[in-house]
Amino acid sequence: MTATYMIRPITPADDAAMAALIRRSLEDAGLDRPGTAYCDPQLDRLAEYYAGLERPGAYWVAVERFGSRHGRGSGDDDGGGDDCDSVADNCGVSGHDTNVCGTHDLGADGVVVGGVGVAAWPGSEDTCELQKLYVAADRRGLGLGRRLLERALTFAGEHYRRCYLETHSSLEAACGLYRSAGFEFLDGPLPGGEHSAMDMWAVKEVCTE
Repeated sequence: MTATYMIRPITPADDAAMAALIRRSLEDAGLDRPGTAYCDPQLDRLAEYYAGLERPGAYWVAVERFGSRHGRGSGDDDGGGDDCDSVADNCGVSGHDTNVCGTHDLGADGVVVGGVGVAAWPGSEDTCELQKLYVAADRRGLGLGRRLLERALTFAGEHYRRCYLETHSSLEAACGLYRSAGFEFLDGPLPGGEHSAMDMWAVKEVCTE
């Protein structure tokens, strides 16, 4: 069965699925501890959190959908999506919270397999932070991480001059993705961060004006 992957803004119906995906990813990496997103108080209500930000911010999810009845999304930020290329996949979707290829949670209109956010960096007028970029372990290698990153950086460039991120050296694939996207790694973190367990920090100029 063919699967398509749509990137769209998060909704409250996606919250539980995205929180579970983030927690599984951090557990797999041995980062399920204080000082990481694992302990963020807003993790179970990301839609509400990002919708309530005072300064520009947003969160998007990558949703896997099956069958030819789903057309391509509009690509708009006002609820539309941005489908990645379809890929051949032998998975089927059950009527519950898993599919036969592994444990995944259902969102508003499909299986949530990734997500990414952007929010203002504390104390800075021109810097935002790339937040919570995760892709399900068995959906990596399909280009979803790069597509999520591109969506986030496009938004960042419309509202900020720089995009900052914090990550961990053990997440080698993520670090490689950030380098390939033009992030420059720093010797230390910017002041004001909450994730003390992170040991790598990077920044990218995103304003095109």
